[in-house]
Amino acid sequence: MKPSLKTPELFVLAKCGLSLRCYSKNGTDGRTPTAEMIMDVESILDERVDQYDLERFREAYETQCRRGPPSALATFNYGTALIRSTKQDVAEGINLLEKLLREEPDDVNKRDYVYFLALANARMRNYDRALAYIDILLAAETHNRQASQLRDIIEKRMKKDGLLGLAVIGGGALLVTGIVAALFSARR
Repeated sequence: MKPSLKTPELFVLAKCGLSLRCYSKNGTDGRTPTAEMIMDVESILDERVDQYDLERFREAYETQCRRGPPSALATFNYGTALIRSTKQDVAEGINLLEKLLREEPDDVNKRDYVYFLALANARMRNYDRALAYIDILLAAETHNRQASQLRDIIEKRMKKDGLLGLAVIGGGALLVTGIVAALFSARR
């Protein structure tokens, strides 16, 4: 699946050399996947932000907004906290990170924005958009294991959700068939 370059932020990413930083807690360079790294990538999709942290980042962001344009760091911290919150908050976090991606001149930080946008879209089950972001990262850094692992996890969740959807449809069809059969047998 090729990444779509229809959105301006994805086009910008395709033009710059991106290098996603490794978020492993054990200090590895990200080239050799560890069990902890794989678990971190998978668990981050389900992680929930502590409400205290969310309020702290919100307060810092809003304080800066009252004084003028907020810093990229305050916006990033608040956006990444939002994407680990409720569905409505995730949507707001996506908007903040996409704005950073469009407006921030520092290409080094853009890789982080893209990675977290992929996470946020995966959390919202916008899998196609999440994969588009990951594909942009992988096009820039073919050996980025963390991005590759996230791509694998997103694809796994797509299949799981697809199978679940089919199971629900199949269960609904069985229920309708049972009701129709009961109605026909009641008529006799």
